[in-house]
Amino acid sequence: MPNLINFPWGSLTTFGLTISLGFILAAFLFFRQGRDEFTNDEEIISFLSNSLLGWFFGARLIFWLGNLGNFSSLYQFFLPWRYPGLSLTGGAFGIIASCYLWSRRHKLQVWKLTDAVTIPLTVFFTSFLLGQWLASQEIFYLAALGLALITIPLSIWSLKSYRSLIWYPSGKIGFSLLITNTVFFLGFGSLAFFLASGLYYLEAILGIILSLLALVALALRSENEFIKKIISSAKNG
Repeated sequence: MPNLINFPWGSLTTFGLTISLGFILAAFLFFRQGRDEFTNDEEIISFLSNSLLGWFFGARLIFWLGNLGNFSSLYQFFLPWRYPGLSLTGGAFGIIASCYLWSRRHKLQVWKLTDAVTIPLTVFFTSFLLGQWLASQEIFYLAALGLALITIPLSIWSLKSYRSLIWYPSGKIGFSLLITNTVFFLGFGSLAFFLASGLYYLEAILGIILSLLALVALALRSENEFIKKIISSAKNG
C-alpha cells in the first residue's frame, strides 16, 4: 500500500485513511439511526467497539488462513490497512459473529438493530472498496466500488418500502439488511471470480457464501412466505 503521509513513528496509507473515515461516518449514521434501541450512549459505543473488533479479527483470521506460510513477521497480522487481503469478506464474518455474541451478552435482540445498521454498513463497505481502488487501481476494485455505490440507494429504498411489499406480508425487520447484503456479496463474489485471480478466488467463494447465508436468513425470517407465495401462484396458475 502506498504511503499517504509519513510520520517519524510510521506512515498513513491511502487505504488506512479511507477506511478510518468510512468507519467514523458509518458510526455517526448508526448512532443517529439506532440510538433508540439502546439503553444509553455507552451501550452504543460498546456495540460499535465490539463490531470494529469483530471486523478486525475476522478480517485478519481469514487473511492469515489464506496466506499460511507467507508471513515474514507477526506484525503483518495487525496491519490490515497495509496488508488488507480478504479483509472485506473476512471482516463481514467477524462482524456477524461479534454482533451475535454481543447481543447474547447484553440480552438485546440483534434483529432490532438491522434496519439501523443497513446504510452504515453499506457506507463502510463503500469506503473500504474506495480505499482499495485508490491504492491499487485494479479494475476489480473499481467494479466492486460501483456495485457498493449501487447498493446504497437499494438499501435506502428497501428501508422505506419493505413493509409494503405484498410478497413480504409479515413486514418483519431485517429485510433491508438481508436483501442488500444478498445482492452486494453475490455481486462482489461474482466480480472477484471473473475479474481477479489467485487469492481473490477465495474472496469470491466467501462472498457467495455470505450472500447465500443472507438469502437463507431472509427465507427463515419471512417464515417462508415468499416461497409459499411462489408455490401458491404455481398451483393456481
